[in-house]
Amino acid sequence: MSSKPKRAFIRALWGVHDRSHRIKSRRFQTDSDIGKIIKNNYNEKFIVYTFGKENHNDLLRSGFDSRLIHDAPFKWDLVKYQYRHKLEILKYAFDEDGYDEILHLDWDCFPTKRITPNFWESFGEKETVQANLQKYRARKCYWRKGIENQKYLPNGGYFYIRDKHAPDKLIKIWEGMDKNQQSAEPSMAKLLDDMMGGWEGEESIEKYWELFEPESCNLKRKSPYDAKRRLDKNSCFMHYAGGRTKV
Repeated sequence: MSSKPKRAFIRALWGVHDRSHRIKSRRFQTDSDIGKIIKNNYNEKFIVYTFGKENHNDLLRSGFDSRLIHDAPFKWDLVKYQYRHKLEILKYAFDEDGYDEILHLDWDCFPTKRITPNFWESFGEKETVQANLQKYRARKCYWRKGIENQKYLPNGGYFYIRDKHAPDKLIKIWEGMDKNQQSAEPSMAKLLDDMMGGWEGEESIEKYWELFEPESCNLKRKSPYDAKRRLDKNSCFMHYAGGRTKV
C-alpha cells in the first residue's frame, strides 16, 4: 500500500520595512495582508519560510509556524531581484523538508471557505505545476511571437507543484533571463510554455485552462477567462493579484 504524499501549504516572508523604493515598500502591504490572514476563519495549517531573524520572531509571536531559512532578511537585492527569494523557498520545501506536493500562497491570497475533501486530489487531474493565468498590460514573455501573447503569465500567488525538480528548472530559467523584470513569473511562464510545447495564441489560452489552471482558486481581477467559467470552479481561495484587499 502506497504511503500518503507529504503535502504542505506554504507562504514566505522576506524583506525590511523601508519606504525608500516602491518595491521595497511592499513589505508594509504584506504586514497588512498578514493581519487579514490572522483574522481569516478558513485558514488551513501552513508553514512560513522566513528570511531574517526579526521577521521570524515577529511571525512566531503572531502564532505562525515560521521556519527560519536565512538569518538576514534578504539574500538577493530587494529592488532588482526580490522575487528570487520565492524560487528559493520552493526549492527549500522539496530539498530540505522533503515535501512531495506544495501549494505556495502569497499573503494576499485568502481562503474564502473550507477546502473540499478532495482538495489535494483535484490537482492530480491536471499538470504537475499549476497557477492561475493572468493577463498583464505590459509585455513580459519576450520569447513569444506577438505583442498580445507576451502579456499572459501564470500568477505566482497561488502556485502548486508536485514535481520536485520544478524549482531547479525555474531557477535555471530565471538565471538566464533579464533580471530587471524582477518577478519570478516570466520564468514560470517559460517553464509552462515548454511543458505544453510553446505558446500559440488563443489556442494556448484554452490549453492552459485544461493543463494548468487550478480548480480551487480564482483571481480577483485580470483573468483572461470569462466570469461564468471562473464561477463554475469549486474555488476555495481568492488571490487579489496586487490589488487592495477587502476581506
